[in-house]
Order: sequence, then C-alpha cells, then structure tokens
Amino acid sequence: MRDKQQQHLRQLLSIRALGSRELMQGLDISQPTLSRLLSGMNHEIVIMGKGRATCYGLPQKIHNNESRFPVYTIDPRGDASIYGHLTALQGGQYWWESTKEGSDIFNQIPWFLQDMKLTGYSARSFAYRHSKHLQLPRKPADWSEKDTFSASCHHSEDRSGNLIIGEESLARYFALARETTATIKMETRPWVYPQLAQKTLAGEIDPVQMGGEQPKFSTCIDDYGSPCHMLVKFSPATDSNEARRYADLLICEHLALEAIRLAGYSAARSRLVISGKQVFLCLKRFDRRGAIGRLPSVSLRAVHSRIQAPCDNWVNAAVRLEKHQLISTKSSRDLRWLTLFSDLIGNTNQHFGNISLIPHQRDSYILAPFYGTRPTLYEPVAGEIPLRLFTPPPIRNEVASELPKALKAAILFWKSAAIDERISTEFRQICYENCEILKLQNRGPKLIFQ
Repeated sequence: MRDKQQQHLRQLLSIRALGSRELMQGLDISQPTLSRLLSGMNHEIVIMGKGRATCYGLPQKIHNNESRFPVYTIDPRGDASIYGHLTALQGGQYWWESTKEGSDIFNQIPWFLQDMKLTGYSARSFAYRHSKHLQLPRKPADWSEKDTFSASCHHSEDRSGNLIIGEESLARYFALARETTATIKMETRPWVYPQLAQKTLAGEIDPVQMGGEQPKFSTCIDDYGSPCHMLVKFSPATDSNEARRYADLLICEHLALEAIRLAGYSAARSRLVISGKQVFLCLKRFDRRGAIGRLPSVSLRAVHSRIQAPCDNWVNAAVRLEKHQLISTKSSRDLRWLTLFSDLIGNTNQHFGNISLIPHQRDSYILAPFYGTRPTLYEPVAGEIPLRLFTPPPIRNEVASELPKALKAAILFWKSAAIDERISTEFRQICYENCEILKLQNRGPKLIFQ
C-alpha cells in the first residue's frame, strides 16, 4: 500500500510542484498520512516554501545528474559572489532561492536567466563544438528545454550581463580571468581580426555567446592604455555581392550609431576596421568594465517575460513598461524615438533581443546604449541581393511627437551613407535616393504639438 502511494505521489509531482492540500486530494489521504509519506521520501523530494505556502516537487536531473545549480554575479572588479540557487524540477518548472530577495517557482527558466540561453549562430557553433561532450543533439533546433538549460549551466562564463550559472562555468571564468594574455594593440587589429574571424567560422574558438544569426567574436583591446572589451561583427572575406552588401550594412550600422548620438541619445561606441575587402564593426561592450569586471544588463525580451507580456513591438513595449513603472517617462520616449528612427532607416530587425536595459533601482531600469540598428531591409537573402523599395511607414500617434527629430537624424544618416566612399557605389545610390525620399516627406505639412 505504501509503495503504491509513493509511486502515485511521484506521478503527481512529475507533472508539476504541488502543495499539501493538492496532494491530499490527489492521493485521497489525510494530512498525517501525507506527512509520513513525505518523510519517507525526503531524500528524493524538493521541499519549497514555508508554512501554508509549502509545496513539493521532484528534482529534474540534467545530463551530469545534477539538479541544483548555484548562480553567481560578477562585480565591476571581477570578483564573484553567490546570487542564489536554481533547482530544475520535473514538469519543466524551476525553484529559485535568492540569497537576498526570497524564493519563487517558475514555469520556465526564470526571466532574469533568459538571456543565458544560446540562440542563433552562437547556438549552432556551440552545438558543433560541445554537443558530443554534453550529450546534446547536434542541431540546436532539436534541443529540448532540458538541453538548453544544460548548455547554459556548463558554458555560461561569457554571456551578456554579469551572471554565471554553475560551478563549472565559474571555474572556467576564473581560469580566463587569470590568463595573462595581452590585450590586442590598436595598430594590430587589421591583421589580428581576420585571423579571429576565420577561427570563429572554422569552429576553432567559441563565438561570442550572444544571439543573432550572424557570426561575431569578443575581444579585449588596449584602448590607449586601458583594457576595453569589444564585440566584433564582420563581413565575409570573399569577394562577392553578398559579402559587399554585408560590408555596406556594417558601415551603415556605424553611421547609424553616430546619427543616434548626434541626435542626443545614447548609443554603443563603435569603430570600423577594414582589412582588404573585409569590414569589422567593433562595438564597446556596456556590460564589461576594465579587464575582467562586469555590469548587469537584461534584454527587453527578458523583462517582458518577467511581466508575462507579449513581445509585439517596441512602441507597445515602451508604453507598457512605463505603465508598469519599470522605466521612466524619458526612457519610454527615447525608445519610441528609436523605433521611429529605425523605421526611417529601414531597420526591420526590431526584435526584443536588440534592446537592453540596465537595473537602476530596486524594480526599475534605464535603457542601455542603443545598438544593432542598421538598414536590414537590404540584407541578402539566401546569398542573393533582393530588390527592395524603401517606403516610410505610417506614423503611429504614440510616436508622432518624435517625428521631427527622428526625421532629421534619419536624413543625416542616409546623407552620411550616400557620401561615404567606404560603401559600394551601388548602395550609396540607394542611400542617396532614400535621403531624397525623406527630404520630400520633411517638406510636407506637419502636425503641430502645443
């Protein structure tokens, strides 16, 4: 009888964590009987919460047979401290025990760890290099939630932000931090970067562990005596129409960031390095400090997971987060301006991983410097260069007040790209035509705000 009750209990908890009342109803037993049953299974059950809020779950063993993982933060000096512990539960839930902010059960990987999940090119490269060792499918598309979590736990030492999951990743971080590898000298970048790009593509080194479909790597340069971590995007080294277009777009991304700053908004600091026909866009990482220090950051996608809201569009996100008092009115207005500017320069890649926020006070954020803004309307598709016509979208009421300033910045961007001789003649002509289109729009009647 007792064995059958224990087996039934395991079946119930394999679906999701349950409280005492739910277990008594599911097993049709009394509280004293449940207490004795749980006591006899104490070694295999996770007890969560206190008092009437106590609930029970079964741990989910990951590939290395662990279920409970420490989570660490790295401070601006590079020192690590424990942030909390995360326990994987059967049924796809997670039990989070914070060292400072209490505990909670999540029905998926907690929102503040969502950015640790590998996606895009970095996930494919990671699977190629580590799938056999970690017993993961070779294709990330075949990964289960358990597989994704396993990859995050074993290799989280260089993700965005300042969090690290698991002792193995922490040990790897310490090993990397203690290496005496010299920073890259500014003058050596034109020949060092092509080597790093080739090694990234060949799978000899892990690409930077961030999202996005295009390959990129991270490096530390000697910025006039100070170490500076850079995220480096690069175009193909081949001489083809596709490679030339990607090179054009990287140069345009640099020019777009300059236009954003000139308009009075915060944007990632960028530099261009050109080696032969290959273009490297170098972006200063705002989540790194000095040689080994780190700073917290979280994506717009993760924050929406926190409030359980859909990732629809940036304008709605700005309004939504301001309503929840997660960002200020100014930050909301800035994000709406960026949306409009992005529309006016053909940036169709307005996903929620392309906006980051920095924790400001206990439950609020400020916008991180803008990044990832370029005319993706003109990106190659399957190696081909499609003919695309630029048409400024209709203006939503929520962003209408930002139009004059956004239009001025967009005209400046297209004009800068149209005269930049680093850009191909064909694409400069496209930029010139788009500049003229916006100038015509700027001459029309305007909505006046009192």
